[in-house]
Amino acid sequence: MPSDDKSFLVLLNDAARQIRSEFGKRARDHKLSLLQWRTLGALGRHGAMTQGAIGAKIEASPMTMSDIVTRLEALGYVTRDVDPNDSRAKLVTLTSAAGPIIDEMRALAADLTARALTGFSEDERALMTALLTRLTGNLETLSSSND
Repeated sequence: MPSDDKSFLVLLNDAARQIRSEFGKRARDHKLSLLQWRTLGALGRHGAMTQGAIGAKIEASPMTMSDIVTRLEALGYVTRDVDPNDSRAKLVTLTSAAGPIIDEMRALAADLTARALTGFSEDERALMTALLTRLTGNLETLSSSND
């Protein structure tokens, strides 16, 4: 592997780690774990989902997802009901109490994006988004071909 490729992957990983770290700090400000906050974020973006689908999106095991949803349910942020399409699955839905946290997450994401992209032109931002979209598509294709 050429050193430029390795440097790119290291930089990409470092950027992702720093973003996760910043979101983790903000989640703790709300007495939530990063996985709990990511669960709320996934539900805010995609609507009601099964625990398994959320777990796939945030890379959490079924047992971990069960614990996360139990805690979020106790806080009043989600409800868990039998999935009408599969009685063995639980469908997780946001409650209105989660709205303010979801709004804050979106504001944080916008602020973090703005800070991370300081000094980039609009064209550079658009190009970076297009290239990262293509990169993730390539990686998803690679991942699915290895299954």
